[in-house]
Formats: sequence, C-alpha cells, structure tokens
Amino acid sequence: MNERVTPESEPMEQMLASERAFRRTLLDSLRIGVCQVDTQGQIVSLNLEAVRIFGRTEDTCRGQSLHALIGCAIGDDSAQERCPIPWVVRTGRSLWSPNALIRRSTGETCWVEFHCCFLPDPSRPGALFLFRDLSSQLQLIGDHQHLASMPEASPTPIIEVDAEGDIVYANPATIRLLDAVGYSESGLPKILPPTIADIAKDCLAHQTDSSGLSVIVEGIHIEWTFTPVIEKGLIRGFGLDLTKHMRERETLIEVQSRFHSLVNSAHEGIVSADLHGSIRTWNPAAESMFGYSANEVLGQPITILLDEPFREIYRDRLERFSFGEETSLPLVVEVVGKRKDGMTFPLELTLTSWKVGLDTHYGCFLRDLTDRKRDEHSVVAEKEHLATAVHSLADALIATDTEGRITLFNPMAERLTGWSQAEALHRPLQEIVRISPITPPSNGEHPFAHMLTLRVMTTTDIPSMLLAKDGTKRIVTYREAPIRTYQGQLLGSVLVIRDWTDQQRTMDELNRLNRLNSLSVLAGGIAHDFNNLLTTILGNLFVAKLRMVPQDPISQCLVHAEEACLRAKELTHQLLTFAKGRTPMKTRISTGEFVRRNTVFALSGSSTSCEFQLAADLWDIEGDEDQLKQVIHNLVINARQAMPQEGLITIRGENVIVDEANHAQFPTLLPGHYVKLEFEDRGPGIPEEDLPKVFDPYFTTKPDASGLGLATAYSIVQRHGGCLTVRSQLGVGTTFSLYIPAATTPPERPSEIPPSLPQRSGRILVMDDEYSIRTMMQDALAQLGYDVTCVQHGQEAITVYTQAKREGRPFTAVILDLTVPGAMGGKDAIQHLRAVDPQVKAIVTSGYADHDVVEQYRHYGFDAVLVKPYQVTELYRILDVLLASESPQQRSP
Repeated sequence: MNERVTPESEPMEQMLASERAFRRTLLDSLRIGVCQVDTQGQIVSLNLEAVRIFGRTEDTCRGQSLHALIGCAIGDDSAQERCPIPWVVRTGRSLWSPNALIRRSTGETCWVEFHCCFLPDPSRPGALFLFRDLSSQLQLIGDHQHLASMPEASPTPIIEVDAEGDIVYANPATIRLLDAVGYSESGLPKILPPTIADIAKDCLAHQTDSSGLSVIVEGIHIEWTFTPVIEKGLIRGFGLDLTKHMRERETLIEVQSRFHSLVNSAHEGIVSADLHGSIRTWNPAAESMFGYSANEVLGQPITILLDEPFREIYRDRLERFSFGEETSLPLVVEVVGKRKDGMTFPLELTLTSWKVGLDTHYGCFLRDLTDRKRDEHSVVAEKEHLATAVHSLADALIATDTEGRITLFNPMAERLTGWSQAEALHRPLQEIVRISPITPPSNGEHPFAHMLTLRVMTTTDIPSMLLAKDGTKRIVTYREAPIRTYQGQLLGSVLVIRDWTDQQRTMDELNRLNRLNSLSVLAGGIAHDFNNLLTTILGNLFVAKLRMVPQDPISQCLVHAEEACLRAKELTHQLLTFAKGRTPMKTRISTGEFVRRNTVFALSGSSTSCEFQLAADLWDIEGDEDQLKQVIHNLVINARQAMPQEGLITIRGENVIVDEANHAQFPTLLPGHYVKLEFEDRGPGIPEEDLPKVFDPYFTTKPDASGLGLATAYSIVQRHGGCLTVRSQLGVGTTFSLYIPAATTPPERPSEIPPSLPQRSGRILVMDDEYSIRTMMQDALAQLGYDVTCVQHGQEAITVYTQAKREGRPFTAVILDLTVPGAMGGKDAIQHLRAVDPQVKAIVTSGYADHDVVEQYRHYGFDAVLVKPYQVTELYRILDVLLASESPQQRSP
C-alpha cells in the first residue's frame, strides 16, 4: 500500500525527488556504462552510456536478459555459466573481464571491458554491471600498428617537416585538416605550431622528441609529437585529435559545477567523510543546521555532529563498513544531532559510500526532523481528538476496509445495532448492519451492494429499517462514502447511521396535524355558516313566540325548537374550537354532571365499565369546558387502553382545601379550594422507572399510541392552575389524580323572557352580508319600536351612517358583522365610523368566538360584542345597557 502523502510531508518528498534527480544526472554523465540487474539477470535500470553501448532504447533494454546482450566465458563453456550474473550472485564475489562482446540490435558487435559485483540490496538484490567501450582504444592501437606501413590509410594526421620547417610529406588526414583550417598570412599551416622551424632544428640538433605541443584552431584541438628522423634529416610528427576529449572534459567540468551547485542549494545537509570519518565537504544547509562554518568543521571527526550516546554507535558502524562486515548501504537511521551551541535535535542520517581509486569515501544526507516530529505529535493529538469525537457522536459511525469488513465501530453503533465493538470488528458489514428499505427496491439489491465502488459520498434521506441484534426495529437514515488517499487509492468506506425513530414519529404527528389543519379550515367554514343559520333561526323563533297569543299550543313547539338550536350552538362551538383553538374561556362548570357526561362519551363502543364515587356536595369547577373535556377524555381513554379486555374504571371526586397546614402535600398548588378527581384502572401498572416520564411528549408504552394524550392533559391542567399526578403498582393498576380550582363566581341565572317587552325608540343600523339575518334583525328590533336600517357591507354602512348624520337623523347604535366575504367588514368599518362620529355606539357580531377582535373588542373601537348564534333577548339586553349609558365607554388607544 502506498504511503499517504500529506501536505506536511511534501517538502520531504521534494528533497527526495531532488536527490534522485541528482543521482540520475550523475550516473548519466559518466562515460562508463552502469547497469543494475536482478538475481535472474534481468536488467532493472541503466544509464545513458549503457543505452548507447547496447545500441537500443532504455525501454527496450529494461527487463531484457543481460545474457542475451553480452557474451563472455566464466570457468567452463556450459551455457549456464556464460552469463556472469548467476556466478556473482551465488558466490558473492566480484568479476572482471578485459573483453566481452556486446551484440547490438543492428547486428553490430562492440568489445567492452567490464566489472561485475554483487549488490546486497534487501529490497532488490542482484548485481551491478560496469562496462567501458573499447572501440576507440582498439582503433587507436590498430592505427599505430599500421601507421608505419599504411600512413595513407591512417586517420591520424602524420606529417614530415625538414630542418627549415617546410612540409615534406602529409598524409590524407593531414591534408583534410589543411583544407579545413587553411594557412596563416605568413603561409604557415594553421594546424602546426607557429615555431615549427625551431622545433625541427632543436629535435635534429639534440636528437630528442618534442611532445605535448597543442594547437587550437577553429574549435579543433590537435596535440603534436615530433620525432627526429636523422637519416633523412627531418622530423616526423604525429597529431592526436583531442577535440572530443576536450569537449568531454568541459562537460565534466560543467557537471561538476552543477553538482556543487545542487549540493550548495540543497535543503538537506550534505557531508562527505573519508575512511577515518573526517569531514571533507560541508554544504551551506549543514552549516545552517549545525551552526559550524566550513573552516571550523573540515577535517574534524563527523561524530561532533552527533549527541554523545550516538557517537560510539556511529564509530562502530563505520568500522563494520570499512572491514566489509556490513554492506547494507544506503543506511537510514534516526539519531540525535548536536549543534555548535550544544542544543540537540532529532536528526535523520542517510549514509552511503563510493570509491575513488582505492579509497573509500562516505556521504551523509542530514535532515532536521524537528518539524516532522512536531507534526507527528500533532497528528497523534489530532487522532486522539478524532477518536474522542467519534466516540461521542450522536450518530453511529462504522468504517470498513476494502473487503467490506468492519474496522471502526463507535459506541452509538453498538447501541443502535446491539452488537458490541469486540463482536463487530473484522466481520462483514452486511452481517452486522442489517438495513433494509421500508419499501424494497425493484432490483432486490442490498443497500450496501455498491458501497466499495462509490466515488463520492451518497446521502439516503429516505428512512430505512434497521434490525438490531435482539430483533428491535428502528427507523434510520444513513450516509455512505469511500475513504481514499490523495492519489485516489481506495482504502475502504465509512457509513454514518442516524436514528430517525423519534424524528419519524414527529413527522407522522406533523402530517396528522397538517391533515387536521386542512379539516379545521373546512370545520371553521362550516361552523361560521352554521352559526349564521342558527342566528336566523333563533331570531325568527323568538319573533314568532312574541306574535303568538298566550297559551297557544304551538308556542311549546317553538320552545323545543329553540332548545334544539341552543344544543346545536354547542356543536358549532366545538367545531370552532377544533378548527382554530383559542385562549381558555373559563366558565363555571357543574363537576359531577360534566364528569359523568364526558366519561360515558369516551367509553362509548367499548366493553369497559365505569363506577362513579363522587361526593354529594362536590363543588363546581372553573375552567375552559372544551379543554377540560379533552383532559377527561384523555385520562379515560388511557385507562381503557390499559385494560384491553373488559375492565372497570373507578372515578372518585372530593373537595380539597389547600392551606398552610397541608401545603407540603401539594407543593405545586396555591392555597385555595380545589376539586380532586381520581381515575383508577386495574391494568398491569407502570414500572417505577417510567413514572417520571409518563407526561413527557411522545413517551408511550403502547405500540399504537402517539404519546401525546397525557402530555396534552398535563399542559391543560397546568394552564388552569391545577396539577396532575400519577401513582402505580405493578400487577395492581394505576391512578391519576386531577386537581382543578373550584369556582369562585356565582352561578349564572337563566335569562327569562318577560311576558311583554317595553317599547324602545331610536335608530339602529345593521350591517350583515346574510340576507336572512338582516331580515330577522329588522323584524326583531322593530318589535321593540326601533327604527332599523339594514345594509350588506361596511362601505355601504359608512355611506348610510354619514348621510344620516348630515341630515340630522343620526343612528343611535350600529351592529356590524365582523367578516364580509369580498367586501369591507366590521373591523375596518368601525375605524371610518369613529372618524365620522367619535361618539358612535357600536356592537360587533361574529360566528368566531376566538377572533382577536371579539376577545379584545374595546381595543378595536367597539362597545359590545355578540357571538353568533345569539338569542334576541341577549341582543335586547346589550342594547339596553349600551343605550342607557350617557357616553361611550373608554377604549384602548
């Protein structure tokens, strides 16, 4: 597996790449072929000179058998021993041969001198094959052998000069040079030394050779050697063309310059030492690292760069290398370095060696590990933090290897799946995490079938089913993603699972609420329209009774019809409560009758029976009848569900006074009078550890329950200033105790219709969009003597009211319907009327008892309110009170 490259290791990688490039450049600049082979004789790597000698490309050479390219004999002539590699690898000895024949791809051959030595590299053992092209040397030898007999064919310039310095003979090679470079202005050939005449005289006079005479002209470098020929009285010169040699020398100088430049610009310390460990070279990076200048450190033992405990180790290792006891180079070790100021630091030392003649030299690449060690410590700390975060995650986190086996399993994964970490590790993911779609896919594939082939993270927002080890089912969502290195290599995958059970329950409740909201819109509209109809019916029934003669038998029928309308009023009231909810409207409630009626309703259709044990003098309670009705229903239904078969619910009621003497028994209640109601079932009971949670939202022990019934009841009771408690015993049953404040307001007396109504006077303006209500109001108010004008919407009411006031016939009061579809209603109309007449007396009517304008009518500019459906007697009473006042009541701004 490749090591993972991190941003912190990039400088290190760059330095290694620079080192490899330097070594490659150094090898390619050599005029000796270098070839590394494995134990089977297969070529692993080679430099440019080796490629040239072989006459092939580097790619075609790599992987070829060296035996197929070179021929030589070792020992006997068996085919097995014709290649030197197996012999060198087997014996561990070196081999030198003065001649071997290279077979090139073109069919040509080339003689080489080679040296083969064993390469004990643990990672890639084999041999190192060094060879030199003998073509030029053999050619030179041949030329000299045939020079005397074949000067015309010699490629070497040969010339004979007399004692006067004149050319007597020149072979074709010399003539070609003369043609190429020509003659000087004095007529002397440019390829000869300018003092050729003096050289000839001196050689003949002393009968000695004159050599090393160089001539450089137009890029051609010729070195002449002159020999006297006494019998002919002349000198013979042999020219050696050094042009190529000098170019190679210049190249070598350039390579050396580049080498020194690379060493001096390297970020790593580069130091060389001789066999005795004395420092011979010292680059600027080493100077910056240790604080020594080159003058201070050259010739000093290299051990001064190491902390005391590591110096002896280095000396021992150096001796072992010197005596050949250890040959595993290059060697990379971590030691502790010591700077000039005595400070120590972590140091990586890479030791290598090379030969210069018979001398062995050692090179050290030094790397300061301070930053890397600090980064490693940071990585360790980061891993610890990551491990802490993984263990504290609220989601299950599971990681796998490339085979899909679990390598990481956090505590939440243990809780969700029921498997411990020890059980889950190294087991297949699909065996431990059993997730299936709630709706199975059409192709039948497992959810994790393609997990190891993913290239990006995927999110599954669709809830799935997780089956735990014990068979428990949970609703979950999950995300899966591949784990890759920076290079894109797949290391495994990660799976994050979130428990969606509670969220799913919440979503189900929200869906139910949305459906209820849709129903509430319909219910609200029905209730509003029904209230308008009931208002018309009640009003007309009242007018009909007024027109009946006393003791008319039909009047009793009208009374029954009126009572039915009042019961229907309660139905619309419930519809509106369901539709919109409202602020609790507390009224006095007869406790006994209220409890019996709603209990019987909640138990209708079930086999559960109920026993009432209510005190005869049970006080009335004060509260919102609809909300307390919901409390009774929820407690009775909870008791019924605790006894799926036939059972008995006992409901007890008594009066309770909370004062200073017994306040400790009721810490959540204020001192005062309360009615206590107990609801007792004979179910299995509630475990003690679950009792503190029974009033928490969504807590339930029943599979089909929502967990909201008791929480809702508890909230309503708290808002009424009471309290709700529970006690239970396993195998016996459960009792809920309900405390509700007793009523403090006197009971309302039913309104009585006097046998005859006194006549009134005044002008009344009625605004309502319902024609039947306008007709009923006009008839009912006219019975009392009022002059009534009816209009359909607010704009018309403003016009009529303004005109009447201008004509001196103002209205005594106005009755405005709050809501008029498609036109101005009472809320906006009253603002305009107040602007016309600040003293206007206004009554607002509406079928919505919980509307803000109805609940805070004075704030919106009205003097009184009538909630539909209403009885005409209530309208009469409000008008009497309103018109009897001398001035309008104070209103909120």
